[in-house]
Amino acid sequence: MSGLILCNDTKVKNPFPVAELGISLYSAEELAYYIYNYVFLLEADFISEPLLYFIGTELAMPRLEEKIRKWAADQSDMAQILYMILQDIHYYSDAELAAFKAQLEWMRRANPSERTKKKADYLLQNRKYAAAIQLYDNIAQGEQDKGMTKEFMGALCHNKGIAWAGLFEGEKALDCLEKAYELLEKESILKEIYFLCRMCGEVKLPEAMKLAVSAEEQFKWQEEYETLYKHLQYSGKGRKVEALWEKDSIRRKEGIQKLLTEWKKEYREMAKS
Repeated sequence: MSGLILCNDTKVKNPFPVAELGISLYSAEELAYYIYNYVFLLEADFISEPLLYFIGTELAMPRLEEKIRKWAADQSDMAQILYMILQDIHYYSDAELAAFKAQLEWMRRANPSERTKKKADYLLQNRKYAAAIQLYDNIAQGEQDKGMTKEFMGALCHNKGIAWAGLFEGEKALDCLEKAYELLEKESILKEIYFLCRMCGEVKLPEAMKLAVSAEEQFKWQEEYETLYKHLQYSGKGRKVEALWEKDSIRRKEGIQKLLTEWKKEYREMAKS
């Protein structure tokens, strides 16, 4: 998960798997955290027999299981059930529950493209880059709706570019970021393009960008990039990342997986201390 969860000491023997994030839930608090923070990832089949067994048997909350079964039988929508689960676990404050309820209301009103993008953005935040890209493509290639404004499509292109960069696909990332800039005309995107081109030697800085950004501004970005790069070099990660860009696509992907595994191991060791 992206954050730390403060839980009680009760742990289940058979955790509840969350395939999309590659994690498992071991407590009622973790279940509440997952629902609260990743509600846009939840599909209609989330309220399932495995979840009910997990709640009733593993978490030893049979009353909550019974309530969910009754609500589901009465054809209550999933939003109501999710809200009830959070209420019964008592992990979030009244103010936080109100914010969650507002999110559920937004989901009811949102266009299909907006809901799908939210899900893709959640996957992007959790470094599930390939899955995020697939959803962004589904939106772009799917049926048009009122939510697909110029600003929306610009944000989609931008986030897709970030996902491609996460997969060390420099040319594809650059293409998406350029499209994002054409739609949004934000200087922050130009800065990201500059950083991408500095990190990835095979990607050249577009001529149009050189004209759009003053030499003074590019010099500031260069200083900022060098400061960041020195920090990465100090930690030893900068050289590894730089080396990956120089490999062909197949060896690059193998290197990415190995590097991510190393970083996860380092994180686990740090979390133990």
